[in-house]
Order: sequence, then C-alpha cells, then structure tokens
Amino acid sequence: MVERQGSDLAAARLRSVLAAARDAFVECDAEGRVSAWNRQAEVLLGWPAHEVLGQPVAEVLVPERCRAAFLADLQGLRPGDLAVARELTVRRRDGAELEVALVGYVLDGPEGRVVGGFLRDLQADRAAEEALAQAYLHDSLTGLPNRTLFTYRLAYALARRTGQPGTVAVSVIDLDRFKAINDALGHEVGDEVLVAVAERLRRADGSAEVIARLGGDEFLVLFDREDAEAEALAFAERALALLAEPLVVAGAEVFVSASIGVAATDSSSPEATALLSDADSAMYHAKRQGGGVVSVFGHALRTAVVDRWATEHGLHRALDRGELRVHYQPVVEVRTLVPVALEALVRWEHPEWGLVAPDRFVPVAEESGLIVPMGRLVLEQVCQQLRRWVEALDLHGEGPQTLGSGVVEVNLSARQIDHPQLVPTVEAVVAAAGVPPSWLTFEITESALMRDAARALGVLRALKDLGVSLAVDDFGTGYSSLSYLQRFPLDVLKVDRSFVAELGRDGGARAIVAAVVGLAHSLGLAVVAEGVETEAQLQVLDELGCDYAQGFLFARPAAPEDLAEELLPGFRAGLPLAAGAWPGPAA
Repeated sequence: MVERQGSDLAAARLRSVLAAARDAFVECDAEGRVSAWNRQAEVLLGWPAHEVLGQPVAEVLVPERCRAAFLADLQGLRPGDLAVARELTVRRRDGAELEVALVGYVLDGPEGRVVGGFLRDLQADRAAEEALAQAYLHDSLTGLPNRTLFTYRLAYALARRTGQPGTVAVSVIDLDRFKAINDALGHEVGDEVLVAVAERLRRADGSAEVIARLGGDEFLVLFDREDAEAEALAFAERALALLAEPLVVAGAEVFVSASIGVAATDSSSPEATALLSDADSAMYHAKRQGGGVVSVFGHALRTAVVDRWATEHGLHRALDRGELRVHYQPVVEVRTLVPVALEALVRWEHPEWGLVAPDRFVPVAEESGLIVPMGRLVLEQVCQQLRRWVEALDLHGEGPQTLGSGVVEVNLSARQIDHPQLVPTVEAVVAAAGVPPSWLTFEITESALMRDAARALGVLRALKDLGVSLAVDDFGTGYSSLSYLQRFPLDVLKVDRSFVAELGRDGGARAIVAAVVGLAHSLGLAVVAEGVETEAQLQVLDELGCDYAQGFLFARPAAPEDLAEELLPGFRAGLPLAAGAWPGPAA
C-alpha cells in the first residue's frame, strides 16, 4: 500500500513538471503510439492531447516524405539511450512544417520500450539569437550598428586589404554644440534629433560599408574601396549638406551641424586603433576650426598630434618640476608713461626645449584641463612675488594700497571660469600669501565671457566680492552683448592688439579703437591698449583718450628679478617709463 502511494505521488509530480515545462513533451509506447502530450506540445504543434493520444506518432507529427527516415531512426534507438539529440522536421495541425530540436530518451518499462523527449522550435531559437545579436551589435536608439559591430567590420576590412589594392577609410562625425540642444530642449528632444541625424546619414550613404553610432552625438562611417578617402570625402560633403537642412522635432525647427574627421590607411596606419585615433584627431581639428567642416588626417596633422601629445606630457612634468615661471610686462599711463600695473604672463622653461612659446602650450593646457592647476600655480607665484616686492622695497607700514589697486593682472581662461573651485581657490591663495585681493586684476577674454554669459556673470560677481579688479581682455574680437557688458562688474577693457597694430595705417582701426574708448568711458571703465610697438600708435592712442598701454615699445615681459631694480621704484615714486628706455629681455 505504501509502495502504491509512493508510485502515485511520483506520477503526480512528473505530470506537474511536464505541465509546467517550457518545451513540448511527447512520448510514445512500444508500438509507436503517443502516450504523453503536455500543454506546451498543444501550443507548439496545435493538436489538443485528446486528439493525439493513442495515435501513431509518425502519422501525427512527421510529414509523409520524412516518415521512412524517421521510423528507421526510431528503430535504431536502443534501450538506455539518454539525452539523444536530433533535429527533426515535424508537422503542425494546420499543415505548417517546423524545424525542431529533440532531446530524447529510450527506456524499458513494464509494458515495453518507451521513447520520449522534449521538442524546441529551432526557428524561435534562431529568432531569439538574432534578436540578442541585434541588441548586442546595434544601437537601441537609432538602430545603427554600434561600436562593437563597427570594430568587427573594420578589422575584417583591414585584414582583407592586406597585400591587396585599395584602401580603408574611417570618418568620425561629431555634432557641434549638441549639449546646447539637450540643455535647452531636454534629452527626449535630443534623442529625437539623434534619430533624425542617423536617418540623414543613411540618406547620405553612397558606398559606405557601415554607418554606426559610437555613442552620445558621435557617429562612425567605414569605407572599403579603391580610393576610400575620396569616397569618405564625398560622403562627408553630402552629410554636411543634408544636416544643414533644419530638423523638425517636437513641433519646432532645430539646426545642427557637424565636425567630420577622415583618415585613410597608409603604410603608417594599418591598425584599426591607429586609424580610429587618426580620424578622431582630424575631427577635433575640424571642431577647433569652428565646426561644420571636414578635416583629413595627413602628415601635417600627424605632426601636430604628436607635438600636442608631447606638449601635454611635458606640461604634467613641468607642473611637478617647477618649470613654469611668471614673467611680467608693465602697463603704463599713456599721457605720462608712468608704470601703473604689470601683466603676469606664464612662461615655460623646458630643460631640453628651452623657452616654450605660450601659443604652443597654453591652448594645450586649456583643452586638457591642465590650465586649472597651472592657473593656481601662476596665482600662487604672483601673490608670493608681490609679498617679496613689498618687503624688498621696504613698503611695510605704508598700507596695502601703496602699490595701487589691481597692480598685477592675471589671466583667467574659460576652463577656469567653469571650474567650481575658482573663487575658493583665489580666496585661499591670496590669504596664504598675505596680500590684499585689491592688488589683483583678473583678465577674462571676451569670448570666454560670452560662451556662457549667465554663469560668467555669477563668477565675476563672486570674484568682485573678494575685492579684486576685473578686465575684459582682447575686446573687439568676440561678440559681446551690450546688455551683459553693462551688467558685468568690470573695471577695465583691453583693446585687442590686432586693432592697435593698424593704428596710423588704417582709418577703420582708428574708428574702432575710438568707439571702444568711448564705450568704455561711458560705462565708467578704464581702457588699456595691448601690443603697442611704435611711437605713432602711442600718439594716436593719446589723441583718442586711451588711458593705458602695454607693448614692446615700453618693455618686453621679464622675469621678476629683472623688474625689481629697473621698474618697481617707479610704482612708488610715480616716475615715468620712457619709451624704449627699459627694453628688458626678449620674450
């Protein structure tokens, strides 16, 4: 009795397991008649269990053309065979045929041999695998191939071209100022823009092997042709033309442009990583040109990339080794030539390269973010030097204003203005050196101010609250909004040297400088003319009422030890600096 109950329980468990199975289960007896048919078999094959139980399995399931082979295979099975794997063609109730995978078994039971197993739809498996591959190899937003698939195709193209004629080219496409779209319209609209851009890239396709989305707002295109670079350039021109047409998303027109970099294989770039890196460098070169253009990676750009890398690498070491020093150039009053201030200019004294030009390393520092620690270093050197000058000139006890207000001008870059720790850093450095903030003027370029005027306004107000003076550098080269200009807490406008250079030769330059002087004075600001090199320029500036000037006419930037004896007494005594009388060392 106990044995019978155990047998019934086991049978009930088996029925429950088979009913819950995700695969179809079919079993037949020694005569080849269906003896078991679970719920999933009903779903997969279409017959309800009561219609097939007791029927010959070959007649129910197997198409007539396949029955002989099926029965021969069935006869060949031996008792004890487990996990028998087969692929079969079976028939549904509606007559449709399916390719299925069978994992079966053969057992000797009390009533003879039993053959059974689980059936799985191979077509469904393949569809699931394809869906998984699609998800793994394609971008979910645009449906374009992703970087993984692109890399596979690029590696294949490069391998196929080895020793064969033809070239492989890669284009990197990066949307210009896409962040502004996300910030202004939201990420959902940004996603719609990316989908629309992907569609336009598809429309631009001529002979591209793959158009892929790398991620964010960056796309990759692969070309494998006799002249792949020419194909890539033709594609880029079509893409830029299509992107120039406004997109309509969320019921509004959106304008986009792109920077495109192109690189093609040659003897020096046979590897996928090198080719992608070259195309990426070309893209950034296009972006530095203002965007909306195509740049091709060539020998000159390769040299520039290597030089940039060496410069950035050297800058890291320069910060640690103390190779960066501050030189100073005087600012004089135009009418009296009395020196009133000094502009702090960073110089790099490399142990092997010598004196590195600022236009070589400052842009690299700005792009890499090294401008932030470099800016702090410059500020620390300036404040410490101010303290040493005060002590050397024995100005103790004469009050912190002895040297005047804003006596040293320090440049701030756009990257520094964006840095959240700028104001606390200035406050900490000034306090550590023990100098009053009023001795400092911070210069910010017009373009840096207007890049994000609202944010810059907040930063300038916070700096002004510390007690420093503020100047706009290179004024006239950007696109200032007068409404913002009058709201900025400024003290000085500095006229760009490009206008000063034309004074005395170009009447237009005189008119521009006159307008700047008039605008500045109407706003209560002082005016400094940069790059003064001739007496004729100085005379015009005097006629126009310009307040101050600096340039090689008066002095070149010099190390602080060269300033103390020749120049600084003029700050205390108000002595004029005669034009050319203190040339100082060359920059």
